[in-house]
Amino acid sequence: MKISLNPTAEKLIADKLGAKPGLLRLVYDTENCGCGMSGVPGLTIVSEPGAYDIPVENEVYPFWIDKLQAVFFEEELTLKGEENTGTFRLDGPSQFYKSNIRLVDHR
Repeated sequence: MKISLNPTAEKLIADKLGAKPGLLRLVYDTENCGCGMSGVPGLTIVSEPGAYDIPVENEVYPFWIDKLQAVFFEEELTLKGEENTGTFRLDGPSQFYKSNIRLVDHR
């Protein structure tokens, strides 16, 4: 799996990370969504990968995803930063996943 970032996404992530070390996790959040197959993409900053996390290829930042959640995403993803809202939009080659994704710091 690979995730590409546009320059605005890189800047928003850098601003949120600051000087503290952290890893980025792409998550498929199913909490309060009805069932395990219905969920929404999310982004978090964590101190270390989860027990079942696998790396996601990225040239700038270390990204991780739970291997059981990876099935909900395409192999190639693009994360675009939205400068006016400070949020992100996640796209794949064949679909749009979500906009207004907030980067939540769980370090």
